[in-house]
Amino acid sequence: MPPAMRSPKGLLLLLLAVLALAYPFASSSGYHLNVLTNALFFTVLAMSLNVIYGYAGLLSFAQVGFWGVGGYVGALTVTRLGGSVWDGMLAAGAVALLLAIAISAVSLRLSNHAFVIVSIAFTLLLQLLAQEWIDVTNGPMGIPGLPAPEIVLGPLYFAFDDRTSQYFLALAFAAATLAAIGLVLSSRVGRTLRMLKHDETLARSLGVRTTRWKVFAAGFAAVVAAMAGALYVFYLSIVDPTIFDVYYTQLMLVIVIVGGLGSFWPMIAAGFVLVVLPEVLRTSDEVRMIYYGVVLIAGVLFFPRGFAGLLAARRRRHSSGGRLGQPGSI
Repeated sequence: MPPAMRSPKGLLLLLLAVLALAYPFASSSGYHLNVLTNALFFTVLAMSLNVIYGYAGLLSFAQVGFWGVGGYVGALTVTRLGGSVWDGMLAAGAVALLLAIAISAVSLRLSNHAFVIVSIAFTLLLQLLAQEWIDVTNGPMGIPGLPAPEIVLGPLYFAFDDRTSQYFLALAFAAATLAAIGLVLSSRVGRTLRMLKHDETLARSLGVRTTRWKVFAAGFAAVVAAMAGALYVFYLSIVDPTIFDVYYTQLMLVIVIVGGLGSFWPMIAAGFVLVVLPEVLRTSDEVRMIYYGVVLIAGVLFFPRGFAGLLAARRRRHSSGGRLGQPGSI
């Protein structure tokens, strides 16, 4: 076993991977599998907000807009243009990237606050278009009967047309996407984005083109959200205007704040806990919204740095205690 996998974090990741792969074979509950599949998609959506808000310091309400754009572009690519599901995902990412560059490049020339306002208007406008542009979106009825993703390699054919295979597809997509995000954020790109968040004036004085980096963060986050949204609607087999619902925005914000802005693993853990727990408790939609609201307020007031902040504080206390306990340390 590689040395990295022998560390506590490596062993924990290995255990989680084994559990994730083995769960469908150990449980016969399609409902629980559906909950876990939703948790995978929503965690990726929340991570897209974490990229732009937690790392670059830009609060964006457009992520659900891009999530919905991805769903509709993916569906229209398949139903109107005859493309595959994978074509739909690529088209969704491309359209979201162009839209993100357009709205961020214009609004960020004014201020970060202008970007926030534009991001709100963007999502509301998209929801209105989805409801009213009936010739394209089919209005409130949406676009039903979307096909299941499939892989065709010569004579080999496989369709993700049952809950178990769809779970594994969502797991593979989430793992690949989160790994790619982790690599980007642990590189020079992530360090530059953190600099923008903590001291934009210093970054500018060091020659960093701050607006360009913000536009990059907006574009990258938009592509992640759109591709996740595209695959999600094929999992549901339908897309309609509810994909822009405020529920997704609220859930996304709660996950990011509870996990900790700019964190990685704590935010992923928060995503699963906050999606799975209400389902396990079998709460109604109204109670669930209250639950998320209370968690969001409590997180902002009492745990502003989320799970990540609590873990960091615990490590500092442990480290300080260890040093004080050493001979001659006083």
